[in-house]
Amino acid sequence: MSKDRRVKLLLVDDRPENLLALEAILEPLGQILLCAHSGEEALKYVLQHEFAAILLDVQMPDMNGFDAAQIIKSREKSRFIPIIFLSAINKEDAYVFKGYSMGAVDYVFKPFNPDVLRSKVAVFVDLYLKQQQLREQAEQLAESERRELELQHRAELFEAEAKSAEQLTDLNRQLQARQQQLEEAMGVRNRFYASMSHELRTPINAVIGYSTLMIDNIYGPLNEKQREGLQRTLRAARHLLELVNDVLDLSKIEAGKIELALQPVSIAGLIDDLFVTVRPLADDHGTTLSFEHPEVDTTVVTDPRRVRQILLNLLSNAIKFGQQQPIRVECSRGEDGQVSVSVIDKGEGISEEDISRIFEEFVQVSPTQHVGTGLGLPISRRLAILLDGTLEVKSVPGEGSVFTLTLPPEGQPAVMDEEEMSTQAEPRQGVQVA
Repeated sequence: MSKDRRVKLLLVDDRPENLLALEAILEPLGQILLCAHSGEEALKYVLQHEFAAILLDVQMPDMNGFDAAQIIKSREKSRFIPIIFLSAINKEDAYVFKGYSMGAVDYVFKPFNPDVLRSKVAVFVDLYLKQQQLREQAEQLAESERRELELQHRAELFEAEAKSAEQLTDLNRQLQARQQQLEEAMGVRNRFYASMSHELRTPINAVIGYSTLMIDNIYGPLNEKQREGLQRTLRAARHLLELVNDVLDLSKIEAGKIELALQPVSIAGLIDDLFVTVRPLADDHGTTLSFEHPEVDTTVVTDPRRVRQILLNLLSNAIKFGQQQPIRVECSRGEDGQVSVSVIDKGEGISEEDISRIFEEFVQVSPTQHVGTGLGLPISRRLAILLDGTLEVKSVPGEGSVFTLTLPPEGQPAVMDEEEMSTQAEPRQGVQVA
């Protein structure tokens, strides 16, 4: 459907016969003619429509043509509409001058030549159509520029996305290569740890065995210096064996070769058994141990051997670093069914700076330099993770530390790769320093 290109012309006169005559004169132009019988009616039309020209009679009752023109020109939207004044009475120069000063484009006296009036109006119709065409062309040009900018923007985005995709692909290749190198390096390291641990155990056990036999006078009596030297050798060999065993455990954990034997375990009963094991060590350090049995059942499904290994390490550390202060063990079950075991000492405590390092491998932060491998806590935390639990610590320097092992009611072996296990070995956000 073609667009209606006709324009609107407003004819204003208080006499119907004059309006009829104007319609007859302008009808050949083929435009839309609207007639107003007063200045007030003309203003209503101007508010509702857009006109190419207005033919306005000067002499009208109530509101004359000059007053109507003044209001039309005062409105921003209609101020540029061409106005042709028509007058049969006010022909003096003063009125003509006033008409032009009001913004009129022409002042025509009645009676007028129909052909001349039609030609004048045709000029303004043509001018309006050309202005309308220019506006449409400007809008089309703006739309074309907008589309061109949009296409250019899309092309730039596509180019950037293609470049990003290429960079991402290259980065993924690099990451995969590094991941493979890391896995190979971890595998070599773990195989080295395992191989060296097994190779070292045999001679160390021989040193321990023969040293024990000699201290027991199996090969004859010893003097005091000989006995003291052999005891030092025995302590060093046992420390070395502990280190080898810890390294072997660590390599197994990182290689994912730790097998868990899950079964119902009474944590309170396990703690009682542990006290029998560590009490001689506590007596040697002048430390007392206490454990109040909880009133609730503390049975969980877990691996008793690994839980025992974790708690044994925590109790041994508490005894070594407890400065001969009493050590208390607490056990409780939460509303979610989890069982928590806290080992509480009143020893030297751990500084905020050092607490972020105690779960790192081969790190010892105690200023007293107790003998140890620096692997007990890293192994304990990783074992806790494997048991689907957590191991956290709170500590105040000079006041002591609280290590808490939390186990789920029914443990599920955690499946983690080496990178995840290494990350989890670092202190979590839950680790706090009071």
